[in-house]
Amino acid sequence: MAKEENGIKYFTLLEALRSIQNTLLNRYTSSFWVKADLMKLNHYVHSGHAYPDLVEKQDNKIVAQVRSLIWKDDFERINSKFVSTTKEPIKDGITVLIYCRIQFDALYGLSLRIIDIDPLFTLGELEKERLDTIRKIKEEGLWDNNKKLSLPLLPKRLAIISVQTSKGYSDFMNIINEEKQPYKLFTMLFPSLLQGDNAVESLLIALDAIEVVKDHFDAVLIIRGGGGDIGLACYNNYELVKCIASYPLPVLTGIGHSTNETVSEMVSNKTAITPTELADFIIKRFVNFDQQLKEIKLNLFNIASRRIERETQTLANYQQVLKLLDPKNLLKRGYSISYLKDKIITSASELKKGDQLVTLFADGKIISTVTDKE
Repeated sequence: MAKEENGIKYFTLLEALRSIQNTLLNRYTSSFWVKADLMKLNHYVHSGHAYPDLVEKQDNKIVAQVRSLIWKDDFERINSKFVSTTKEPIKDGITVLIYCRIQFDALYGLSLRIIDIDPLFTLGELEKERLDTIRKIKEEGLWDNNKKLSLPLLPKRLAIISVQTSKGYSDFMNIINEEKQPYKLFTMLFPSLLQGDNAVESLLIALDAIEVVKDHFDAVLIIRGGGGDIGLACYNNYELVKCIASYPLPVLTGIGHSTNETVSEMVSNKTAITPTELADFIIKRFVNFDQQLKEIKLNLFNIASRRIERETQTLANYQQVLKLLDPKNLLKRGYSISYLKDKIITSASELKKGDQLVTLFADGKIISTVTDKE
């Protein structure tokens, strides 16, 4: 009921807001579906209720925003359906199709009460982004760029993008630093968020930091534990994929189990399903190289042994020939050798009258002087 004072009719704030409330409730009598980005879930464990912040973005700018609420029972049902369908709970940073109704309160203002959320729609939106990123990267001719980079035969210097407390990172380092493993690798951790709204920006910052000191590394590894499609959605982001595809160092990924391979994995130099598999891949390169060296060493030994054996036989033949040609043996057969000033005389033309000769026989020598020549 309007009041009047000094000729001015007015409503109290409560009356005005209740009028707005009645108008909205009379206008929106049924529930309806709304597409929005779930910017922040705001789930409170102690009460079980959630108060999501919903937004719509255009060109990465928020053009609409509203508060919403999910009562405890509805949240448990919706979350259970998400886990069953996507293998992950509902979380921040996803695009959702919500079934809701208008709610207006004089104290808390306008909000949407969420009754249900369709997890299949969220998966569909993720797939759209994935396919769109693939199309863009291929159109720009970047698809195979990182794959064409040559990974060093023995990648010893590894820049690792992960979270220090991540189980995936721990599993990887346990294999790399295993006591019985004789190969010593240098690793440096570049911390980064690995999922959620801020993961893309965090990953790009880490990649930029590594690029500044790229000459100190052989490869970049992106490592995280397992997760479903929603948790891996950031790895389909166009900006991140473009950075990996055009990166100056080989990028190796081990970002966890997933039924659908992310685009970041598709464009990387090498991808493994898990960090453990990626660690095994690197260590195996050293093992294979070590085995090749051992085989080369064995082959060289065998070649040298056969060569020595052949040369030994040849040397024995030469020794036999030399033995037969030994002057002592010739002397024993009735020959003699004459010297003139320690030079063997092979022709009478080398001598002149008065030269003093030393002639060797098997049992001694004589000294003679040339008195005449014919």
